[in-house]
Amino acid sequence: MTAERDTCPPLAGVRVIEVSGSIAGAYCGRLFADLGAEVRLTGRAERREQGGERPLFAYLHAGKRPGTEGDPSLRELTAMADIVVVEADHLPPSALEGRRPGCVVVAITPWGLSGPWSQERRPWSEFTVLAESGALARCGLPESHPLRIGGRQTFWLAGSMAASAALAAHLEARHGGTGEVVDIALLDVAHYGHTMFSDAASSIRGDERDRAIVRRRFTPSVEPAADGWVGFNIGSAQNLQDFMVLIERPDYLDDPDMLTYHGRYARYAEWSAAVRAWTTRHTVQEIVDLARLFRIPVAPVHNGETILTDAQTVARGFYTEDPTGSFRHPVVPFRFDGKRPARPDHVVAAPPGDRPAADRPFEGLRVIELCSWWAGSYVGTFLAALGADVIKVESPSRVDGCRLVGGTLTDAPSWWEYSNYFLGINHNKRSLTLDLSHPEGLALLKRLLAGADVLLENFAPRVLPGFGLDWEHLHALNERLVVVRMPAFGLDGPLSDLVGFAQTVEQYSGMCWVTGYPGGDPLNCGGAADPMSGSNAAFATLCALARREREGVGTLVESPLAEAALVMTSEQVIEWTANGRLLGRTGNREHDLAPQGVYAGAGEENWLALTVTDDAAWAALKQVAGLARWDADASLDHVAGRLAQHDELDRELAAWMSGRDATETAALLRARGVPAAAMTDPRFAHEHPQLAARLFETVTHPLAGTLPLPVLPFRFHGRGGWSRSAAPTLGRHNTDILAGELGLDEAEIRKLAEENVIGTAPLGARLRS
Repeated sequence: MTAERDTCPPLAGVRVIEVSGSIAGAYCGRLFADLGAEVRLTGRAERREQGGERPLFAYLHAGKRPGTEGDPSLRELTAMADIVVVEADHLPPSALEGRRPGCVVVAITPWGLSGPWSQERRPWSEFTVLAESGALARCGLPESHPLRIGGRQTFWLAGSMAASAALAAHLEARHGGTGEVVDIALLDVAHYGHTMFSDAASSIRGDERDRAIVRRRFTPSVEPAADGWVGFNIGSAQNLQDFMVLIERPDYLDDPDMLTYHGRYARYAEWSAAVRAWTTRHTVQEIVDLARLFRIPVAPVHNGETILTDAQTVARGFYTEDPTGSFRHPVVPFRFDGKRPARPDHVVAAPPGDRPAADRPFEGLRVIELCSWWAGSYVGTFLAALGADVIKVESPSRVDGCRLVGGTLTDAPSWWEYSNYFLGINHNKRSLTLDLSHPEGLALLKRLLAGADVLLENFAPRVLPGFGLDWEHLHALNERLVVVRMPAFGLDGPLSDLVGFAQTVEQYSGMCWVTGYPGGDPLNCGGAADPMSGSNAAFATLCALARREREGVGTLVESPLAEAALVMTSEQVIEWTANGRLLGRTGNREHDLAPQGVYAGAGEENWLALTVTDDAAWAALKQVAGLARWDADASLDHVAGRLAQHDELDRELAAWMSGRDATETAALLRARGVPAAAMTDPRFAHEHPQLAARLFETVTHPLAGTLPLPVLPFRFHGRGGWSRSAAPTLGRHNTDILAGELGLDEAEIRKLAEENVIGTAPLGARLRS
């Protein structure tokens, strides 16, 4: 490895101006600064840092430079930068006029720059956006009220997606593009990141609205141990059977109820008691050690204090001191050629590459995707939407796990083609099946890799080297190949062999620790760990491609699932080390806002979500509610008084809301300036006027039919949609690729099929149908 590759970060010479107001814009800017860009703040962002969240924003703004005084116009900002990141409650079309050609503007707004709400000045909070998006409806317990996902995950995810989209647009501009307006709506991000494609599942099943949504906790999930909490994630039938042996209940192996999720949930009290009878007899470490012998996805449930001494984060040096020594924070959540990127001490202008300009930034790019589930597949979908030719490679004996799960399994002969997860995650790709354990299958993959630009994979660290595809061999095969590896916990460290999924790293990172009812258990609620990891890895992939333009050779990118999740929970570590404050579960409340919560209206699951963001919003709520006690108590006119009486205010709001319609009440409150929303049912989110106009596209699948599906939660202003083709059926492009591109004849392809090297159905699938 040359010294130049160590000292010249991929984005050196890129100029970014950041006008941020929350975590979203600040994290977007932080990613650019971490990879060598010069990031300047405007006065607005610097003032935000001086507020009540100074330690968190000190971390997010570290390495950025002070910028212009005041608040210059967008036109003035584009004259000074390659990329301008702007957060605003409202951005009129006139603000985008006159920007410098070639400059990329990233607009982060609550509702987006298009759609029927784009020009409304709707009052909002992250909490009411979660309600509008449908995310709120999925989290919580059936016997209680809907629950927000802790840790402001929507903002972190929006910042990560903004950075990757902005960098894609910038790379396009360097090749002759005119520059883009990247349009990020928090509403779109919240739905995409938190609802697990439940709308697609509902469409496939043909759900009617006559049944209210039912919230259910994962099981097993976060469970008490003798000395803390431990998390499980059962991702396969084998995992479940091994888990039953682990908890010393082999009798359940012969119990048909316990072998299905619905059966276990119907007998939840019995099942949960059996699980916890075993877990509470063992320490967290004992459980982790035993479960990893079975290869059951498992993790300790950490918080802002305990994660600092976790063996994996210590071994990988993931937390470091702030330059002032005031607190600890995460380092960059990915590595290039085994090293974390270092910030430059000088700026080197990045030369344009020799790629011709194209209608989509990555036309002509060849990507081989060996990914299962969401995080890795997101990177492929991101690149495919922007024009890359992405070939998704699955083995007939081990297909993408997304095909085999979800609420949409049917009795159709090809039931594996109906998964809402797979359909939602894999637009625009081609499907090739290859059994890599067969010499011919591996040889064909190597032939594809020899002419590819990017390899994506998210296997356990041992798998790729087991096929002889370690970095050294891949680099010798194709020195320009960018290899992106996305293991759960990293390629090294004492936990690197642990199997992990999104639910696992949400437990590990602290997301579950801050999600739950006050005094209750930590909860998994389908947070944004997967798309966060995917969008971070997409950003790192683009950085590696930019580096290749400069230096002519590929890079090994390591982007662990867990480390992306740990960035999203960085506030817990920062607060603990800066102030000795251990963040925990506060239900739907914020520490500096009151009241905030959900209140039941007439009928089933008719919930009003509201946030009183300031004293003016409180005055408006008082007028609408007309409660005499509120008028008589002057202490409530200030946030300290409302925080002190939050319990009583919740009871009074619940009584006032009883019998009212949530939709009508929310409209009444918004008209007075109070952030309020009726909770959207995520199963029918495609009927939501703003989501339908921006996030959903109509996709026709050869088996599942024509469906509204959420696509990437950002837009390039003035361009069409992202989905050009539906997720591919298994092996759909076998002949096209093997014959048309690799030159195999009909007899050779038939022989591959006879030996199950290729196929169009998972091996053993016909047993189910």
